Amino acid sequence: MCFFGKVAREAGLTTDSAMRRQVIDANGESKGGPMRIALIAFHFAEYISRLALALAREHPVLLLLGVQNAEADLLPSLRDQVSAACEVHFIPHRRLTDLSLALTVARTVRMVDAFHPDVLHIQENLDHDFFWPVWILNRRVPTVMTMHDPVAHSGLDADYARRLYPRIYSKILRRRADRLIVHGERIREQFLAVNRCPASRVQSVMHGALGDPAAVQVPEPFGSTLLFFGRVETYKGLGVLLDALDLLRDEPQPVRLIIAGRGSELQRYRDRIAYDPRIELLDRFINASEVTPLFLRSTVVVLPYLDASQSGVAALAASYHRPVIASAVGGLPDMVHDGESGILVPPSDPVALAAAIRRVCSDPAFLRQLAAGAGARATGELSWRNIAQATAAVYRAAIAARAGESAPLPS
Repeated sequence: MCFFGKVAREAGLTTDSAMRRQVIDANGESKGGPMRIALIAFHFAEYISRLALALAREHPVLLLLGVQNAEADLLPSLRDQVSAACEVHFIPHRRLTDLSLALTVARTVRMVDAFHPDVLHIQENLDHDFFWPVWILNRRVPTVMTMHDPVAHSGLDADYARRLYPRIYSKILRRRADRLIVHGERIREQFLAVNRCPASRVQSVMHGALGDPAAVQVPEPFGSTLLFFGRVETYKGLGVLLDALDLLRDEPQPVRLIIAGRGSELQRYRDRIAYDPRIELLDRFINASEVTPLFLRSTVVVLPYLDASQSGVAALAASYHRPVIASAVGGLPDMVHDGESGILVPPSDPVALAAAIRRVCSDPAFLRQLAAGAGARATGELSWRNIAQATAAVYRAAIAARAGESAPLPS
């Protein structure tokens, strides 16, 4: 830490709290005017870009993105929109052993400092090139951190979170943030139940709808194509879905499945997938340009998760008016309203999952009802205008707490 503190001093950065720019009135309350908002996200590029666009309608916004993540996740149209609305910079990923890491950290801090933000909003990331600039900036700027996965998913994610540096980085960032955001009230309650953290520091803001809203098409009324999308890891429950698909083998109209994504869990089921002609496997990273065609080909998006926090896949499904059949775990019940925008089933229950798939795919009226419900959530509760307003309220709380030195920290 001393080395990076030296980097901060050499970059001309002060940690004097008197230097902070605050949006506070004479009574210590946060004012409702524009805030200068700095956003840092080296992952979740589409999420943060859509939030930045919505915030930029009322506030000056600086957006720092990881260049590799932005190239993979952003459509050119979205990249152009956010570049026109915000000040945007792209930061290359640096490993701890890279000689240029310290220079990248100093450059990141210098760009944020030059913007003079009232608040810093970060998307939790446990890499070295993310942690160090945030650690420096947090000492002088009120900070909000979104925890997309407050508890690491089972499998590789949990293994990584148990490593030394990720454990240290997570503990420090979560402790130092003035406010923490999670996606859904259930996740907030679960986090508070196992963490010694004042409830006022943790706020629920839903995950906004992702994808290209201009490409929406209602599912075919007699469609029966399931989509299993994204990382294929242990927690995603692919085996449960394959068991359910076996139970649907004799349906009058064949049920097809698209598996789109890569991950360690595929190896376990590769032979089983290869011998089933109803399954189409796209074993690769799915680029942004491929997302829309995949969702438009599908009738229903299936999330048979064994454990979960939020789900960007459910947020994508809403944008494309696709119903979701999901396990009732973690924050998924906050994302998928049972009987309105999808169906919730018990986890690890292929019989219940098969029954839900059969019900949706065999009933055109019910399918249309769920599709309409999914679309209504995308333009309503999950719209970025609503997400930006809720997030801005958290920013004001963080600014007020830092000004009064009244934001308690977890032990």
